[in-house]
Amino acid sequence: MERISLIGCLIVMGMLVGCSSNKHLGNQSNTVQEKDNLGSIGKILRTADHARVLRDYASVKSNEHDEAQLEKILATIDQLVEDKDESVMLDIRVGNYGDVEVRDLFYATSDSLIGIRAEKNEVETIKVEKDKKSSEWSRTKAIDNGKVSAEDTEIFVLEKNHGMYVALEAKLENIRNGKCLGEVSGKTYVYTDDGYGREILYVIGSYENKKKSSDWDMNIVQFISSDGTFKDNTRDVYNVENVFIYKDGCREVKDEAMRVINMYPGNGLQKNIKKAFK
Repeated sequence: MERISLIGCLIVMGMLVGCSSNKHLGNQSNTVQEKDNLGSIGKILRTADHARVLRDYASVKSNEHDEAQLEKILATIDQLVEDKDESVMLDIRVGNYGDVEVRDLFYATSDSLIGIRAEKNEVETIKVEKDKKSSEWSRTKAIDNGKVSAEDTEIFVLEKNHGMYVALEAKLENIRNGKCLGEVSGKTYVYTDDGYGREILYVIGSYENKKKSSDWDMNIVQFISSDGTFKDNTRDVYNVENVFIYKDGCREVKDEAMRVINMYPGNGLQKNIKKAFK
């Protein structure tokens, strides 16, 4: 059966076409207010981090393909869900350098992915479940205070059965097909393209010695550049996407998911969201 990735629904559209500038207004306490679903989460990547990425990238960009390091980092990602009962939380921040335009908050298990895609003025809730008999996955969604959109149900099959791969499968395929430049400063650098004539740089770091549950297990930073320099001048960096993976969960992700969904008491997936992020 043909495998269909949901990344276009969950991530890519936000990357390639950006966010709508239309204003959706909410009514609270008889006062019309602009909804802000993103919360106060700061910049997508600090200037110091970006400068270090460019410096480290310059030191490895002429390297030959490091297949052993690529396999090592892909195996590390798989290890996050190696136990069939393992659950992870994903915090995905998409935007241009400096600003977050879309934030995805997901709770993923071996047979489900549920969560929120928050833009400034709109929220889309997403539920993906695996059928125990057929192993097929199906997706439904609801927007703002709307009901679950049954007509938008999509059936697909995953190569690896865990909800994390619903959100990251296409990204991991890009990484797998890219050129691994090696590891520097504890982070793996992978160079590829997005199929639209733009260059992609993935910077992947894992955090194996966690001291507290709010520490991330893995961070995948994706830069899209028009010329491969990945500099932040005159919009040469079109997009930055920061993916945080938390094997032990994250209180910030839970609190933000609950804050957002509480703005939409009539959302058809509200109960599912609250149960996942409680």
